[in-house]
Amino acid sequence: MALVVGQDMATGSFARIFADIGLDDINEGSMPLNFDVEDVCEERSKASSSGTSKRKRKNVEDDHIYFVGAKLGEIAEALKKFTEDLTPYFYEQVMSMENEEFNDDFLCEVFDFLAKNELEAKAFLAKKTKHRKIWLQKFAQG
Repeated sequence: MALVVGQDMATGSFARIFADIGLDDINEGSMPLNFDVEDVCEERSKASSSGTSKRKRKNVEDDHIYFVGAKLGEIAEALKKFTEDLTPYFYEQVMSMENEEFNDDFLCEVFDFLAKNELEAKAFLAKKTKHRKIWLQKFAQG
């Protein structure tokens, strides 16, 4: 009791005993417990066999596994599209600017820079030819 409430004592209206509350002593008139261990085991086996069948539970689990597998497949496909190698397309777009008075060596340098800087590359690809030309001129200046 000391572990539960410590050294505190109930006071006032909270200080009551069994007689005050109208409860009998727990040990008085206790009933003997007469039961057979086999009966208890039999009752447990009856309770565990009732309920959802194992086959139905297995089918539900299989459905969940199939669902998770299908979703993982969709995620893998999305990642594959997301990380698809656009380098050849990107190289073609940079080198197409050769017609706009830029030499091949300079465009190779630009391609190498943009290949290392993905955000710059995406911005470059989004621009029209006129704006790409302006970007390349600024890049050439420094």
